[in-house]
Amino acid sequence: MPKDYPSRAKYVTQFKEMAEELASLQGPDGLWRPGLLDAAAYPCPRIPVLLFLFLALLTGSTQAFWIRAKYQPVVQKAWTGLLSHIYEDGRLGCIQPVGAAPGDYTAASSYVFGTGAFLLAGSEVYRMAH
Repeated sequence: MPKDYPSRAKYVTQFKEMAEELASLQGPDGLWRPGLLDAAAYPCPRIPVLLFLFLALLTGSTQAFWIRAKYQPVVQKAWTGLLSHIYEDGRLGCIQPVGAAPGDYTAASSYVFGTGAFLLAGSEVYRMAH
């Protein structure tokens, strides 16, 4: 969104509020569950959705919408959690099928759109580190 966009401030404020709330809901493994307010309801993290939330945090951090130091630990913890779902055969797991209910997947579920999101997130992690 261009810096001179008329309602940019509104969206930046909303984005900051959402980032704050998401950071507070991060699980001990660095990931988030489909039931953000009830992590026990769905034990597997929802990797594709998580990756897009993660990308939003990364993009905001690298473009200085807020204080980078505040969210860098959240991002690092999430990245470590994501890496734990790459299996020996190279698959990224915990990918919910398109159109499936939140509980209709397992840790072994893997679909290409999740891998694409992972690569996008990895490029932002790289950019943040350099």
